[in-house]
Amino acid sequence: MGCFHSKNTEDAPTRVNENDRVIAELKLTRDKVKNYLKKLEASIGSCKACVSECIRNKQKDKAMLALRKQKYLEKNLESGRGQLLNLEGQILSIENAQIQKNVYEALKEGNEYLKNLNKELTVEDVNKLMEDTAEAIEYQQEVGRILSQQGIQEDDTDLLQQLEQLDAAEALDYEVPEVPAAEIKVKKHKKEKKQAKEVVENYA
Repeated sequence: MGCFHSKNTEDAPTRVNENDRVIAELKLTRDKVKNYLKKLEASIGSCKACVSECIRNKQKDKAMLALRKQKYLEKNLESGRGQLLNLEGQILSIENAQIQKNVYEALKEGNEYLKNLNKELTVEDVNKLMEDTAEAIEYQQEVGRILSQQGIQEDDTDLLQQLEQLDAAEALDYEVPEVPAAEIKVKKHKKEKKQAKEVVENYA
């Protein structure tokens, strides 16, 4: 089983492309430069300590040698810092270029997909769909209007019957108005008094 596993591993295609390899090498070099700069800084610190000690011991020759070495190391440190800055700038530029390329590829793929969708969905199809939808809405509105009219007619029939009943009752009340009982008695008394007067006048 181990042999088969090794064979499959050897035959498997690598997923690291050229760009990834370049960036990996740049980052590896950057890390090496960083480590080198740390060593330089440590060495410069040692030279400074040595210079101070030689001055205290009145060893001017040794102090001069330590100063020369310190100056040399400081030049290398300055140069190394410039190289580190260049490496980091190049890494950032490559990574930014990769992102731009990825964005371009994504936009390109999206544009192709959009074109395919537009081929499947034509303007004629959209217009036909809108016309069918408008016809369906108009048909539905017509059905609703017919149903609502039928409902109103049925309600009107009931209302007409009710109105006729009210009219009949109103007419009845108009023909036979209600007269107060006291008024009826006064009119009856006046009538009897008038009839009695006429009888008296006839005998006279």
